[in-house]
Amino acid sequence: MNVLGAIVQRSASIAPLRWILRLAVRVLAPRHYVGAVGAVVNDEGKVLVAKHAYRTDFPWGLPGGWVNAGESPADAVRREIAEELKLDVTIERLLLCDVIPSVARSIAPRHLGVAFLCRLAGGEIRMSGEIVGVDWIDPAANPYELAHFQASAVAAAARAIRPSGKT
Repeated sequence: MNVLGAIVQRSASIAPLRWILRLAVRVLAPRHYVGAVGAVVNDEGKVLVAKHAYRTDFPWGLPGGWVNAGESPADAVRREIAEELKLDVTIERLLLCDVIPSVARSIAPRHLGVAFLCRLAGGEIRMSGEIVGVDWIDPAANPYELAHFQASAVAAAARAIRPSGKT
């Protein structure tokens, strides 16, 4: 074992060294933004899209937002949909996960995107100040221009559900 490895191993039993190493990891380790969205599907097999007030690149998209520190992406989707639309959803499964590049007409940084298949569990749509419109779309005939990742998530949701609207 090299000297650095020995110091790291020894630090586990010495609290001040462990704190210093934790600080070093926080400073030196890469950090990434994570955005999470939900493809909310209703009983007719339609997907909920929302027109977001603060999205400069593609205003229409799936509901969701940034994942907070220490929060799971699935919890972030449930929280964001509850905050923005006053809906409760259940997360059925992960649909997509990919790196989303920064684009010229966007204010969003390069980030990791996570998309989930969701079902309505309750609530009635009431828009917040972040959402200026909503629509239930047929995933095969989407009338809105969506970001590539979100269009892929809608397509993945369509493949995940049967014609009856059940997974």
